[in-house]
Amino acid sequence: MAEFRKWTVQHDSERSRIADPPGFDAAAAREQADGSSSGRAAGTGSKLPLAKRQEALQHAATAPFKQVAMLCFMMWMSGSTLHLFSIMTTLSGIYQPLSAILNAKTAFPPDPEGELDTTLPRLTYCAIHGLGVAFAVYKINSMGLLPTHLSDWVSSMRPPAVLEHAAGSLLR
Repeated sequence: MAEFRKWTVQHDSERSRIADPPGFDAAAAREQADGSSSGRAAGTGSKLPLAKRQEALQHAATAPFKQVAMLCFMMWMSGSTLHLFSIMTTLSGIYQPLSAILNAKTAFPPDPEGELDTTLPRLTYCAIHGLGVAFAVYKINSMGLLPTHLSDWVSSMRPPAVLEHAAGSLLR
């Protein structure tokens, strides 16, 4: 006779005494365990690629929105003065989205079955990261680091006339 341990459970003997939970389909569970079914129920073959596309769009394409929003918030909070922290934050705001856009092919690999089109989720993914790059470029421009005039490139040209002056005073 087989030796039984103190904390073992024999599922085969208890299976006949326990009723299946509501909504449990024993035939579908047997098919999934046998691997005889390809994972598709009858009549749902045309809806499966649509469900995969929606899942890829919702989860993979829009997932970096929170990350890009946090990065933009950090760039905004760093200020527009020329400090090491604000420059490093802004450069990180350019590098991270650009590297994510360049690695979009690994984030959305092609479907081996050829049924799933990942073009729209990939474009959404790149557009979200493109907004992060656009905010970083705006931030660089507001810090005055973006070369916008000819005098920024050629030293013999005169810089443009200053249109604004700011002065502070203390009242006593």
